[in-house]
Order: sequence, then structure tokens, then C-alpha cells
Amino acid sequence: MTTKLRQAIMNEAELNKFIENDCKLLTSKQLAAILGVTEGALRKQRSKANSIFKYAKIGKRVFYPTDLIVKTIHQHVIGV
Repeated sequence: MTTKLRQAIMNEAELNKFIENDCKLLTSKQLAAILGVTEGALRKQRSKANSIFKYAKIGKRVFYPTDLIVKTIHQHVIGV
């Protein structure tokens, strides 16, 4: 009995369009630009399990949900 491989639901272009238009996810590059840090800094935090931001890893790509980024930042605000 042979099995057929499932075709990908979306190709790369469709995935990028979905992320940009419909989904509220940021790539490491986008989050790094917003926070003013390097992508390497985010990568290092993930590798050491020291990231304060929750992320999803799909294949080799890493995505950060924007709603959780905002929530995390609000949780770390220090009152004056």
C-alpha cells in the first residue's frame, strides 16, 4: 500500500500574503526592527529558552503573535 504525500496548503507566496494581510504574526526580522534589537538577539534568547515573547515555530520559520507581544509588554511595564 502506498501513501500519497499531501500537497502543501499554501505555497510560499500565499503564506507571505496571508501573514501580511490576514494574520497578525510578526517574523523575527519584523519584531527585531520594532524592538530595536538584532535578529541574533532574539535567536539567542530562543535558543537559551530565555525569551519573554511567546513564539510559534513552523518548519524553520519563527512567528510571534502580535496580541501576545502587546500583552507581554504590558505585563512588564514598571510603574513610576
